[in-house]
Amino acid sequence: MDIAGTNSVGEAAFNVLNSIIGSGIIGLPYALNGAGMVTGILMLVLVGLLSQFATYILVLTGKRTGAMHYSEVARITLGETGYRALSFSLVVSLFGVVTTYLIILGDISSSLRQTYLPAHAWATRSALIAFIAYVLILPLLFFRHAGPLAKWSVVSVAALPVILVLVAVRAPLYSAADEAAEYPVYVGRSLFPALGVLSFSFCSAHAAFQNFLGLRVRTMGNWLRATTIAAWAGIAVSCLFALIGLVSFGSAVRANIFLNFPGTDGYINLARALFCLTLVLTFPLSFYPIRDTLTHVLVPGSRAGTGGRAKETMITLVVLTMVCFTAMGCTDLGRAYELVGAATATTISFIFPALIYLRSETAAGLIADVSASVPLLRAPGGAADAADVQKAANLRRRLGAWLTLGFGVAVFVIGTSTALQR
Repeated sequence: MDIAGTNSVGEAAFNVLNSIIGSGIIGLPYALNGAGMVTGILMLVLVGLLSQFATYILVLTGKRTGAMHYSEVARITLGETGYRALSFSLVVSLFGVVTTYLIILGDISSSLRQTYLPAHAWATRSALIAFIAYVLILPLLFFRHAGPLAKWSVVSVAALPVILVLVAVRAPLYSAADEAAEYPVYVGRSLFPALGVLSFSFCSAHAAFQNFLGLRVRTMGNWLRATTIAAWAGIAVSCLFALIGLVSFGSAVRANIFLNFPGTDGYINLARALFCLTLVLTFPLSFYPIRDTLTHVLVPGSRAGTGGRAKETMITLVVLTMVCFTAMGCTDLGRAYELVGAATATTISFIFPALIYLRSETAAGLIADVSASVPLLRAPGGAADAADVQKAANLRRRLGAWLTLGFGVAVFVIGTSTALQR
């Protein structure tokens, strides 16, 4: 926490929302088709709220333990075994996340190149992925925390309504045939793989400390407001996008909804270009935790944003190169969503935050009293009333943590096994 933040609550909310709405949003119609429209919407809301709660209690535990890094909080509360398990999950999951970003960027840019620059056959999908990664994204990967990206996050999020409107207006023109337009209304046949996709889409706990450290005034009240605004905005945008895609294309909807449109539609190509811009600006928010975790492991004694500059740069270049090569060889976006979401996004978004918080509640002498910095824990009626309010708030958070843990474990076990079978 030794680097001053510069963001207001609203700017922090934009950063959190930018962490939520990444490449996963275009797979939400695909997820609703697997879960069923009604069940999918209900699960989307549940996943969004549990994700917001998990990021809140994760930072709360960080404040209590004095650690402002996900892995370090896990080390303090869960010991070395928990620390190593979380570090592994973070790196693997976020490696999958940023890989899907480049997969989508490569697919969309290839489509745009074939439409508008057909003579430049040398600009293959792989070449475009490398260009985007090293020319457009790499310069954004050398900040120490997410604060400097706040204004760009506003630009990124502001593009989403335009994308939604363009997709909503153009999708009915390319609706699937009657037999393909049918979709499960209540419960689909792939509920748990669909929950994996939803978990992938709302995976934001990895960026919790980066976004919190970007706040100008780092109080739990401000963090609660920022995450609540971002969660409900993310739920609203995601529900709208998912319903538009499902109703328009039915069971024919693709994991990348842009693949349901022809490459000659100028309006959709504008939406494609804007979505590419969003992914480029969102990429660093998922990449920073990989860099910080590896720096934390490989540079003993370092904390988030304080590792050796040269080693951070080397880690950044090596990981980005690995992501590039993986994206060049991987094209099955739907299966990537399902497997990465169920196997790893659930662990870092739900399971570990809940375990960390529950352990901090039971470990005697582990945590400090931070009730003075949490508005929900203060009461004007004296010490007795304040103690009652704090006790009730702690009980609600423990119940929420158990619910978050149970949900994460169920999706992890059933979703991963089902995705592997599929």
